[in-house]
Amino acid sequence: MNEIAINIIPKPKHTERLNSSLNLNSIDSIHLENNTRYENFIGQLIKSFLKPIKELKIKHGKSNSSKKINISLNAKHKLKKEEYRLIIDDRKFITLEASHEPGLFYGFQSFRQLCDPMLEKGVVPKNLFIPSCIITDSPTFNYRGMHLDVSRHFFDVEFIKLYIDMIALHKMNVFHWHLTDDNGWRIEIKKYPLLTEKSAWRVDRRHEPWKEQSPIKANEKATYGGFYTQEEIKEVLEYASERNILVIPEIEMPGHTSEVFAAYPELSCNKKYIPVQPGSYWPGVDIFCAGNDEVFSFLKNVLEEVALLFPGPYIHIGGDEADKLNWRKCNKCQRRINDEGLKDEHELQSWFIKEIEKFILSKDKKLVGWDEILEGGLAKSATVMSWRGFKGGIESAKAGHDVIMCPVSHCYFDYYQSDPESAPAAAFGGMTTLKTVYSFNPIPKELDEKSSKFILGAQGNLWTEYVQTPDIAQYRVLPRMSALSEVLWSGPGSNTYEEFYFRLDKLKKRFDQLEWNYSPGSFEVKIKNLKSSDFSISLSSEHPGKEIYYTKNGSNPSQSSNVFISDFSIKETTTIKAALLQPDGTFGPISEKTFYLHNAVGNKISYNTKYAAKYSGSGENNLINGLIGSVNHNDGYWQGWEREDMEIIIDLKESKKIKSITCGFLESHNSWIFLPRTVYVSFSRDGKNFTHGSQKQMKEGKNYVAANRKEIVFENANQFARYILIKAVNRRTCPSWHAGNGGDAWVFADEIVIE
Repeated sequence: MNEIAINIIPKPKHTERLNSSLNLNSIDSIHLENNTRYENFIGQLIKSFLKPIKELKIKHGKSNSSKKINISLNAKHKLKKEEYRLIIDDRKFITLEASHEPGLFYGFQSFRQLCDPMLEKGVVPKNLFIPSCIITDSPTFNYRGMHLDVSRHFFDVEFIKLYIDMIALHKMNVFHWHLTDDNGWRIEIKKYPLLTEKSAWRVDRRHEPWKEQSPIKANEKATYGGFYTQEEIKEVLEYASERNILVIPEIEMPGHTSEVFAAYPELSCNKKYIPVQPGSYWPGVDIFCAGNDEVFSFLKNVLEEVALLFPGPYIHIGGDEADKLNWRKCNKCQRRINDEGLKDEHELQSWFIKEIEKFILSKDKKLVGWDEILEGGLAKSATVMSWRGFKGGIESAKAGHDVIMCPVSHCYFDYYQSDPESAPAAAFGGMTTLKTVYSFNPIPKELDEKSSKFILGAQGNLWTEYVQTPDIAQYRVLPRMSALSEVLWSGPGSNTYEEFYFRLDKLKKRFDQLEWNYSPGSFEVKIKNLKSSDFSISLSSEHPGKEIYYTKNGSNPSQSSNVFISDFSIKETTTIKAALLQPDGTFGPISEKTFYLHNAVGNKISYNTKYAAKYSGSGENNLINGLIGSVNHNDGYWQGWEREDMEIIIDLKESKKIKSITCGFLESHNSWIFLPRTVYVSFSRDGKNFTHGSQKQMKEGKNYVAANRKEIVFENANQFARYILIKAVNRRTCPSWHAGNGGDAWVFADEIVIE
């Protein structure tokens, strides 16, 4: 018979293919070598999984005969904690070996993926054969996590278990449970019953956009929300433990805590009652009063119950986005700063975190927090989750602190993963594609071998402002969870994206049988210039193997258009349009990119103000490489300036007659990116004296307008010059109507076209 492919995600480290296959119908029993509790648990999983084929008996002791499944949990195998060996032998028996419980569970997951997906639905499959092979496998990173925010929208225990099942299938081992935030308190605390009576409920505004939800009316009842009883939490913890998944609870502090003040307003700086927020709450100025000793009594009592409930080594305390306005105005907080000899409110936050850390350590736990806990000095034993990019993780690892990487750029699964027009629901914004996740390397190149050891791993984060239902939650994380799981298990760069995608196509069939909702991915075509010197054009997509149709004359692609086979060159300004043919026979979204072969291409640019390192586009020549960006600020074509003006000088190498200058900018309010207030241009022949300056103002779109690219054109310049100075004035801070009111505003530019 034809060789059966081994399609497992995450891909095993070592697979030896044998020259035969095994018919599952030939198996007649399951044998537990040592009859341990966990061997029996795995035996029951296999028995239940194979039940559609036949009812297998579970027996004690190893069998040396064929037609058996042997399960062996034994230190003698000398396998690491999460390592396993799966043998599907030519002699028609199966052996699953591990020295520790996690390895045995992961071995079952690999066996499961070798079998026909129909078994997931309890149906006898047409194909009963699995490939004979020997798999010896263990993960690259010890921490492989998924996060779920249940404050913005509450998810019941049934879905939490399903989410854990999704984590388990992917051999991930951490569930980060975000239990408290401004929009709802979700954990029962016996000592403070008002937390679940008042702080767990809010008025229902699900029918309104998250950032535009109407104010709470007088006497309006809070009916939307929920919480987990301690018994339900124990139930979830037991379920996760059997699947070797560590559950990390998160109790937010000192900010993101306004829901607490619906029950206990005396714990805030102004002691005012605040109803639980039904939608966006930004800036979150309401914060625990750091000068009030009762706050610490409250938090320690809460954490006491949390520590008793959760057996794992970590408690996450948040620590992010703590607006310190009320601390600056609060007499008690200012007295605390003075009494403790602190410099400012940043050091007050550090002091706050360190006080909580002492208590957590006394409970034999470790403190975890978002990278803002670095501000004012990091608590001694804290573990940092680096979300605002890689910088916080790099700084922490170099200082000898454990780090979990979850940068927005690769690990925020609340962002779009496919074209917004085809998405079943609005997302928070941004774009993190499957291919982007698969390109993720949790270990930054800035770290040496010694510091790299402090990178424990990474996790995908699902914030749920725009995730109201279990279906949308699944859609957001799948299949990006699959990509992240392989990065963390197999190691970044171990396999090609194309090969991963082929296996993912097979895994999606398993999702279908499990009735798990997932995104089909982005059908957008990427149009790239490989060499600016000769404009060598390459087309690619997230769907390797699917035909890309394209045109070079500006017309829309059709089935009679060119099919992309290999890279091609252009010799003049050209507009290329490209699209993928989708499974239903229609074309996906049309990608369009104009390559401008203008006078600045290939020349020199200098920066009077440097772009931000994390938004560097393609580097120094990004603004004069002939390429324009999409509406996605992370697409690699944009350079960004935070709070600063963009100011550049283009050197044409010789004086030329300048007819026009066109500058491209991005407007993306959800990402805090605004059009420049004013754009200036001036000219020089010597690079020192700039004259004949002119300026134009840019008109902004309406509040929260959809992300768009806008150009400003200086026509009829009619200047003879070698050097051109261009300045785009940043508005500095986000406007009062914006969720980030007062925060740093960005200016993004992609191309300066000079004719």
